[in-house]
Amino acid sequence: MRQPQKVIGIMLAVLALGVGGYFGIVSLHARNADQTSAAAFEPTEATEIVAAREIEWQATADLVGTVVAMRSVVVRNELAGVVRYVGFESGTTVEPEQILLRQDDAMDRADLDAVKASVRVAEANVAEVDSEIKLAESELARMSTVQSRAVAEVDLDRARTKLETAKTERARWEAEADQAKARVAQVEARLAKLTIQAPFRARVGLRTVHEGQYLAEGTEVAVLQELTDTIYLDFAVPQEYAPRVKPGTTVMATGELLGSEPVKITVAAVDATVNNDTRNIRVRAIVANPDNTLVPGMSIDVRVPIDTPVKLVAVPSTAIRRAAYGNSVFIITPDPGSQTMRAHQKFVKLGPAMGDQVIVSDGLIAGDRVAAAGSFKLRDGVKVMDQPASEAVSAPATESAEKESVVDAGSASDIAKN
Repeated sequence: MRQPQKVIGIMLAVLALGVGGYFGIVSLHARNADQTSAAAFEPTEATEIVAAREIEWQATADLVGTVVAMRSVVVRNELAGVVRYVGFESGTTVEPEQILLRQDDAMDRADLDAVKASVRVAEANVAEVDSEIKLAESELARMSTVQSRAVAEVDLDRARTKLETAKTERARWEAEADQAKARVAQVEARLAKLTIQAPFRARVGLRTVHEGQYLAEGTEVAVLQELTDTIYLDFAVPQEYAPRVKPGTTVMATGELLGSEPVKITVAAVDATVNNDTRNIRVRAIVANPDNTLVPGMSIDVRVPIDTPVKLVAVPSTAIRRAAYGNSVFIITPDPGSQTMRAHQKFVKLGPAMGDQVIVSDGLIAGDRVAAAGSFKLRDGVKVMDQPASEAVSAPATESAEKESVVDAGSASDIAKN
């Protein structure tokens, strides 16, 4: 009786061990399947992948320049007087020798007529004396040809004295004629100063004088800024950079009126002295201005090279992840023996920005592949895939999510079957 019970107990124990082993194997397979599924469908982030490139970089200083006309003058009157005519309007263009202003010159013109008459009188007297000189010379010549006993010596002396007196008189009248001519030139010069003309083609400033107005000597009449196809751009360079800026050096100018792109301009001259107050040296460059859009006094940004060019590594600004503890980029490398690409954070040292590129002075070499657009979504070790910039910024990791949902559905189906 005890023997059959013992056999039944052994059989039940064996059966329990078999059932436990079976469910243990099933559970192990399920866990392995879950782990394999999780590894196979790891989330993937979309990002733009670019290669760090080597560029030529030159240290520069950003300065502000001032537009200066080739020639600029403040026109003032030299003589006091009443304005009779103004030949310009505010902001207009004047041509060379165009009359800008004429003052009252009635009295000076009367003086001119008087001195011209004095010249004619003096010249007439000179002509009269010339006749007397000729007569005296003729008489002296006749008396000299007659035998000496027929003409007294005193008569010859009188004839010689008369000739010398006539020559002296002629010299006096010639001097008076020259004096009258000088007076004519003086009055004409004064008349010329009463009429002010434009010295060159220029744009005139605001008009502040009018007909009938009395102008004291040295009153400002107009400000002229020459109109040319080129114009000066002056800027100040710190003294420590002065040896690197010479005539012929190319600098970059930027401004709304110059266009959307920086313009290359050439240094024309460097001042001979450094300013005692600012310790800057004044530099002058030439800018093309065919349409006269640049007006004296405008400010233009200038970028001046201050060191020799060097080759450095640059990456897009979207690749830089800035933080208080340091700046970094995500380097993209493949897993060993696999096509899977992963992002690894690396701290770098940054230099200046050049447009949409940022200089990396330490931490990268040319050719390193980095994440650009979309890098803000990454973390160290994450799986990535290359996408264009427009898609990488907004594209979520939907592919992985969809695969995970398929896996979950498949696992549920398998469990139901089991």
